[in-house]
Amino acid sequence: MSEENPVNPSQPDLPAGAMVNILKDLLDYVSTRSKAGIAVAQERGRHQLEIRQLKKDRNKRLEKLGREVMALLDAGELEHPGLMSHMSHIEALDERIRKQVATGDIAPPVSAEE
Repeated sequence: MSEENPVNPSQPDLPAGAMVNILKDLLDYVSTRSKAGIAVAQERGRHQLEIRQLKKDRNKRLEKLGREVMALLDAGELEHPGLMSHMSHIEALDERIRKQVATGDIAPPVSAEE
């Protein structure tokens, strides 16, 4: 038995050029697949970022709407039992926050308008 190809003596050795071409083809394939995967991940990331920004913008609008409704309720320009219930709950929460701040248990809330 020959010592030149101990794994499979019935198959001849491939020329060095053929091995280089096989490796080159393999690396090209892996590179192409990796680039495609990266492109998909980038597009997914952009899409998620856009959704996150839209949700953030929506939440800011809801906060502003809430502040405007509270101002209208305080001014007596708007009346609705459901809104009044929410308003009294918010006022109770505000009072609890003021008490906690006065006792030094928590830091004062930061207003979005400041």
